Amino acid sequence: MSFKIKFTNLGHPNRIWAVSAIHGELEKLQAMHEKIYEHFAPGDRLVYTGNYFCGKSARPMETMEELLAFRRAILAKPGVLAEDVVYLRGIQEELWRTLLQLQMSLNARQAVEWVSNNHPELDGLLRIYGSSLEDAGRVSREGIMNITRWSLQMQNNVRLHAGHEKFFTVLRRAAFTENRHSNDNNILFVHAGIDTQKPLLEQEDQFWWASKNFNLLETPVQPFRAVIRGYDPEQGGVHIGKFSLSLDGGCGHGGKLICARLSNTGDVLEMIAA
Repeated sequence: MSFKIKFTNLGHPNRIWAVSAIHGELEKLQAMHEKIYEHFAPGDRLVYTGNYFCGKSARPMETMEELLAFRRAILAKPGVLAEDVVYLRGIQEELWRTLLQLQMSLNARQAVEWVSNNHPELDGLLRIYGSSLEDAGRVSREGIMNITRWSLQMQNNVRLHAGHEKFFTVLRRAAFTENRHSNDNNILFVHAGIDTQKPLLEQEDQFWWASKNFNLLETPVQPFRAVIRGYDPEQGGVHIGKFSLSLDGGCGHGGKLICARLSNTGDVLEMIAA
């Protein structure tokens, strides 16, 4: 897999707008989009940090359509470019990809059972494309032919909705800035965590699962000045540390959707809540 497919280089933007995990909270996302649209300018970047569609009161189809509509609206602003809007892949999107490629799993039944037990909210996303975790569980016990047939049908159902397939293919593992003057001022955007002992190219799935002690970073994760995440599995709330920033305000769990407006060196200019 190429570097560009895994990561997004944000270059040297004027400002960065980083949005926390949405979890299908449509009204909060719409309110946040209104606030961003008013002040977003050419040279800015907008980074969504994953976990878009599934939560306790989620409206996944409407949330997808809102994300696509806002991208069109922001790109209609003179001077704003397609690469200015970036979507990271969250835990939920990674598990969604696993389900849609179930025929490639070493143990399909075990994979579906794990998702059902640990992330049952994925059922809401499956349902907007005509299936469910119950269906996936049944199919996973029926052999490779039925598993393949189900996977292909799900992929086709996604394809029937304009823009949906493209959305899932542009998700990136992480995004980072590239300061013109000093590598010491680069910042990294991730979904939930990072393994501080590994370089960027060796992170693999740590962006989703290595969330422990993220808020306790005491030294920079080289070569980055700071690491910003949008989802905290432990629901510890917004946390601004010396070398880390956790934006999860609990959206989808009764809390707020958060957007941080940042300088291109990671300084917090404004924290917006919806």
